[in-house]
Amino acid sequence: MPRISKDREAAVRARILDAGLRAFEEQGFRRASMHAIAAAAGLSSGAIYTYFESKEELFLKAFAEVVATDEQAIVEAIAAEPSRERRIRIAIDYFVDAAVAPTADGLRGAGGGVLMHAWAAAAESPMIREQLIYRRERLQGVAASMIADAVAAGELPDGVDVDGLAGAIGSMLDGLIVQRAEKGDWFGREDARRQAYALVDVALRRA
Repeated sequence: MPRISKDREAAVRARILDAGLRAFEEQGFRRASMHAIAAAAGLSSGAIYTYFESKEELFLKAFAEVVATDEQAIVEAIAAEPSRERRIRIAIDYFVDAAVAPTADGLRGAGGGVLMHAWAAAAESPMIREQLIYRRERLQGVAASMIADAVAAGELPDGVDVDGLAGAIGSMLDGLIVQRAEKGDWFGREDARRQAYALVDVALRRA
């Protein structure tokens, strides 16, 4: 049997990751089946194991990819914005759109469902727990960088605890996902943004 090209192999792998991410978002880690993911990716049940040895490996790879995608997307979104304060709000907007109110045909980033199920599975899987910690550290690192830049530019007060505020923003944003899970469609994009912006306004002494 001829070997498939590296480009084709990468394309198939990307299809599996996308199908897996959607399955984990909608059904969770435990309920999503490799059989259904393979079918959604256009593969046989056996073929998917050529690329991923287990469902946990697929979950970890998909999760790692969306963490990297989130980080890169935020960096690119704020690159052309001169206002440091506005950069923070743009990053919040991205998080809200990706994790709290993803569109059915445009899912991007680590959707709220993926994160909720990852948190639930973390108690049983040290590797998933480590991936969650890695995600939080990476995104809080981006937040800390933006906050420190805003302090240096005089857009935030000199006395701001940069790491503390970055951690508070990260915890608050993840809390929005919990509220979405609790309230469903009653808690939407504008509700999430209002709460997130309120914390930024306090930091800016505008509340």
